[in-house]
Amino acid sequence: MPFDTALSGIRAASTDLTVTGNNIANASTTGFKSSRAEFGDVYATSVLGAGSNAIGSGVQVQDVAQTFSQGNVSFTENELDLAINGNGFFQLSDNGELLYSRAGMFGVNDEGYIINNTDARLQGFQADSAGNIGGITGDIQIQTANLNPRQTTGVDSILNLDSTEPVLQTTGNEFVTEGLAIGVTQVGLRSATTTTLTGNNIALPLANDFSTQPVDFDIQFSGSTVGNNGVVSISLNTGAGVPATIASFNDLRTLTGVINSQISSPLAPQTPIDVVAEAIDYGAGVFGIEFTSPHEGENSQVQILNQVGNVNQLGLDPAPPSLGGIAAVSNGYPQQSIDIVGPDGETVPFVSLAGGTAADTASKLNALPGISATAETVTSLSNFNSSAGNMTVTINNVQLVSDSLALMEAEVNGLTNSTLPGVSAELNATGTALVLTSAVGDDVRVNIESIDGGDSLTIQGDMGSPSQTLQIPPVGAGNFDSTLNSIVVGGNINMVLDQGYSIENAVPVAGGLFQPLSDSEFTPVVLNAFDPIDQSTYNSATSMSIYDSLGVSHVMTQFFVKQEYNPTDLTTSQNHWAMYVQIDGSDVGDPNTALPPPGNTQPTEAMFNVHFNEDGSLNQTLTDDMLISNWVVMDDDGNQTGAMGPINVLAGGTTAIPEPPTSSNFVIDLMGTTQFGSEFSVNDVDQDGYATGRLSGLSIDESGIIFARYTNGESQALAQIALADFTNQQGLQPVGSTMWAENFESGPPNVGTPQSAALGAIQSGALEESNVDLSAQLVNLIIAQRNFQASAKTIETADQVTQTIINLR
Repeated sequence: MPFDTALSGIRAASTDLTVTGNNIANASTTGFKSSRAEFGDVYATSVLGAGSNAIGSGVQVQDVAQTFSQGNVSFTENELDLAINGNGFFQLSDNGELLYSRAGMFGVNDEGYIINNTDARLQGFQADSAGNIGGITGDIQIQTANLNPRQTTGVDSILNLDSTEPVLQTTGNEFVTEGLAIGVTQVGLRSATTTTLTGNNIALPLANDFSTQPVDFDIQFSGSTVGNNGVVSISLNTGAGVPATIASFNDLRTLTGVINSQISSPLAPQTPIDVVAEAIDYGAGVFGIEFTSPHEGENSQVQILNQVGNVNQLGLDPAPPSLGGIAAVSNGYPQQSIDIVGPDGETVPFVSLAGGTAADTASKLNALPGISATAETVTSLSNFNSSAGNMTVTINNVQLVSDSLALMEAEVNGLTNSTLPGVSAELNATGTALVLTSAVGDDVRVNIESIDGGDSLTIQGDMGSPSQTLQIPPVGAGNFDSTLNSIVVGGNINMVLDQGYSIENAVPVAGGLFQPLSDSEFTPVVLNAFDPIDQSTYNSATSMSIYDSLGVSHVMTQFFVKQEYNPTDLTTSQNHWAMYVQIDGSDVGDPNTALPPPGNTQPTEAMFNVHFNEDGSLNQTLTDDMLISNWVVMDDDGNQTGAMGPINVLAGGTTAIPEPPTSSNFVIDLMGTTQFGSEFSVNDVDQDGYATGRLSGLSIDESGIIFARYTNGESQALAQIALADFTNQQGLQPVGSTMWAENFESGPPNVGTPQSAALGAIQSGALEESNVDLSAQLVNLIIAQRNFQASAKTIETADQVTQTIINLR
């Protein structure tokens, strides 16, 4: 009947309108896939089928099919907005039910799971703590907690060492002065005296009248090595400026003034002499005249000769003998000469001056080519005897206030950077001796003062020479030598001669600084040996940060020193370098158990041999394994931090570092390092440790790997997004919220990683828009509306025909 046929058309048009309206309604729905109504005609069939002239019975909806074509990709600023370029669906878990979607609007819930707007959790392949992606899918969870620190267990360095660098180290000779005068305790005067002639005592006024009775005499000065020797005639009368009567001390001073004037300006052919006259007031009406030489410590002589007139009234007739000047005590070193012979045979003479300090001599030696010299003086004080605590000790003209050796140790060390430069003190283990050391080799001068007779102090220089005792004269000591009031000890010199240099011909052979020179006195020594604080001792260096078990960063420095190659020495080789390693400026080499305590427990230099082939590549066979196995983690103050400690080789440390690590040990790998004729360069460095970090951001690449970025500069793979594809996408069952469920018609999902097989790529920070073509849908809407109206017209026409038939009579 036409009514049924028209009614089926109305139903079909209505369905078409509904599908089209749904498409239009979801034109802005992210990830939405448009649908279309698919129709088929209806024929009534008999047992034998429909006839060739059969009339259709209307239309029926055969399917509402979805179009899974790619929608436009719009970019956002949200890293968790994801779009799929190509085939595939996001796999989601909704309380355990697996659903599929192209809508990539994701966020993170309070537990760190990546979810969509319906709280369905995004599925992906999980990563372990090292960032390795596994093959099992599950809910993707972002760990928002701090990233635990990881200590360094491996360091990879790819460098280039310059093959044209020079060898900095050479072999020279060390020589230590051991002359007989070194360290001998010399005793004598603290201060030098001058040659003095002291006249006899006189009383004023003098009976002589200088206006009528002149006084004449000669002054003779002799034996001086630095002054003016000779004879000067003196004539004292009023014409020369002498008062007629010497009645007061001022008159006597005037008279000595006239004498000094004639000494300095004698009548020719006489010449001036180095003598000075001085009037002396001894007190109690006793006076006198003294004649002195201005040159201290010189054993010269002053004599009064050829006296004429009342010379006796001046206390000069008879003239008493003069006392020669006495030099202050010195280190006792005589003048000595040596020859410095260079590698080309050139000889440079050198003279150490008499009494010169080891410090001064070392300084002059340093000015010569091929020589490096240092000096040191060691003195021991003992038997400190201060009966009433009144004895004071003076060291190098600095008076101390300490009244015991123990207190003196602290006082001297407190002055080492001021009035006693370079002088240090150390009390021995028994507290019976105080060892003074001048680090620069200055003489050590000691003297004592006290009001108590018998106070004393013993001084010892070189242990092979006798000690000397300073003592305050006891009361009533008639034969006590009070001139021995000061002691001086000289130092020794350590000389290092450059390669090819030698010293020869000591004159005198012994007795001063230098002992007899023989081959046995010289010790071979490495010159310019590696010193981390001296850049001239290594060719190249590089530093990097490493981490302890607490996540604290430390600076590891690698120093490279080119080694000497001698074709005649089989212990050397070509293309050989030494690599030294320090951490925070400290040595990290295993202890040398052959040393005496405590040295057998102290870290040593960590040195590794690095060899290269002739083509500049690393020779792995000859190059050492590089295990740092004695890193004791310290803070800036040198205190242990509580971080994991080392296991040195003797305790079982090996290059096989366990995971997780059980010590601070780590391995350095130089694989890829070269030795070419170009400047030192750091091509690549890496180490596997890091500090504690907070999550600072995420990034997702095209393969769906989710990288977490942390504030410590680390990034780690957390998971990889899983995509699913179906053999028959049209068979998927829509479940709303732009999601589909698997059913029998779709077949099972094929789950894989983005960009694998036929699966598309992930676009982070973007969303896939609806694939609805709004213009086409509006046209379809018009067509469906007309179809609906046409079917309704069919019913209207059929009704009119039916009514006509009914009206037939």
